[in-house]
Amino acid sequence: MAIRKVLVHGLPYFGSGFARVMSGEGWEFTFYPDHGIANLAGLARALMRCDLAYQIGGRVTAGKFLRAAKLLNKKRIVMHWAGSDVLDERGFVALGKRDPWVVREIRHWAECEWMVNEVKELGLPCEPVPLPCSLIPEQASPLPDKFSVLVHMPTVELGYLYGLDRILQVARNLPQVLFQMVGLKAGRISNPPENLRIHGRAKDLREFYQKASVVWRPVRHDGLSFLVREALGYGRHVLYTYPLDGCVHVSSADDGQEEIVRLFELHQQGRLELNRAGQHAVLRSYSCGALKQDILQRLEAMF
Repeated sequence: MAIRKVLVHGLPYFGSGFARVMSGEGWEFTFYPDHGIANLAGLARALMRCDLAYQIGGRVTAGKFLRAAKLLNKKRIVMHWAGSDVLDERGFVALGKRDPWVVREIRHWAECEWMVNEVKELGLPCEPVPLPCSLIPEQASPLPDKFSVLVHMPTVELGYLYGLDRILQVARNLPQVLFQMVGLKAGRISNPPENLRIHGRAKDLREFYQKASVVWRPVRHDGLSFLVREALGYGRHVLYTYPLDGCVHVSSADDGQEEIVRLFELHQQGRLELNRAGQHAVLRSYSCGALKQDILQRLEAMF
């Protein structure tokens, strides 16, 4: 059987990892980012040769990559919506800039049901297809001796979206609890509480998961978070803005604080156990191998 060639484009973090996970078994996935003249030339050549174009990150207008795919008369194109891309596109829809070709000729997928609904509100047909996450461990890690809460913050500029104000509020209210913030690559948090440790971007979060008792993702909008799924795989107690099997649904800083206090008290009493229900739920619903096979079957059906 001839190898199916898939060109992956879009969000670098998701795109590069997706191409690595999906390649093999008669499929060749290649990721090209969108920067540099030499890279764009290679991207154009790869687009001509590919059997299927796959964009991670949604939009209602065509953009350079999709315009090139249209010009080359590519018939198999998937657009995978990932999260805040929906927020970015609402303004274009309001201005009447939705491209009929993008609506009609592209297969639209999103990671979870709430994302599917949001994409449909933009006027696009959409199906739920989770992206595979290769970093969910098969075995949980023992809870640490010291209780701490792990949070993620990419930039201060995105602080409102990622709930920075909620994190700071709860950390200040709970000086007896250690908070570890990971991922900060731009901006400076002024006067952080003494119990908040701030770390930059880490290539491997394994050590952070293992040292945490709780992972809190107090976002105001999200796709199906890799961080949440990975944390569940480690058996951590996960507090999440969205209702997801294995997580505790918290919708405000007060809700988050109440749950952290409850878990901290259990830890002090020596009664805090692994989140086995969450670990089993993530392995049952989001196995990397199973999600990969589902996507490959969907792609094969397009030929």
